[in-house]
Amino acid sequence: MPTAVITGANRGIGLEFALRYLERGWQVHALNRGGTDALAEAEADGRLWIHRGDLSVIEDLRRMARAVREAIVSPAGPDDRGIDLLIHNAGIMGTERTRPQGRPRQGLEDFDREEWRAVLDINLLAGVELMISLRAQLAPGARIVMITSEMASNAGNDYGGWAAYRASKAAVNSVVKTFSMELADEAIIVALHPGWVRTALGGPNAPLDVETSVADMIRVIDDLGPGQSGAFIGHHGAVAPY
Repeated sequence: MPTAVITGANRGIGLEFALRYLERGWQVHALNRGGTDALAEAEADGRLWIHRGDLSVIEDLRRMARAVREAIVSPAGPDDRGIDLLIHNAGIMGTERTRPQGRPRQGLEDFDREEWRAVLDINLLAGVELMISLRAQLAPGARIVMITSEMASNAGNDYGGWAAYRASKAAVNSVVKTFSMELADEAIIVALHPGWVRTALGGPNAPLDVETSVADMIRVIDDLGPGQSGAFIGHHGAVAPY
């Protein structure tokens, strides 16, 4: 049976991805750092592994990757064939730091090197290292999905702010394009944006609910072909402007 590895699977988009793939009969390795009551209670029939740890802590990341590798090397049944889908969904907008009212987050006047490092670490570097750690376990033609953002688009940036977040997601798009060439004979890799979604990160005013966004993205993932590898794609399936 097919296998998915999903980061940030304890809430929001990551949790919805995990639940939907379990519903479809997949095996799911859920990587997260927080409570997983909704996921732990899912009807999984032994097809769910929950790996807890903080992706920003290198020892945790490597321990979780090792646990996934060991499970893949010792499969649950004869139909297991490696990782068919790797979704790096875990992400943060910024750290919880106080900003003077009226000033943009992550602007020139409040540049914070540690905040930038934290955002880049989770949004970009954790996903890259996880992909490298699990590369040998990818099934032929596997799909690697790096969740990005509409805010990564330079062409669409018409209101500024959130520079660290934008930069981290633009970097995701860049490495996806670069790694698509190295992975051409192994996997399809894309940067996929979910739209503006009502989550803890997206806020209450976002127009999309989690269920709609994830259903859209799963349709896109199902239809991915080699010619799309390296692309920046929206949840609606259209190529997004860099």
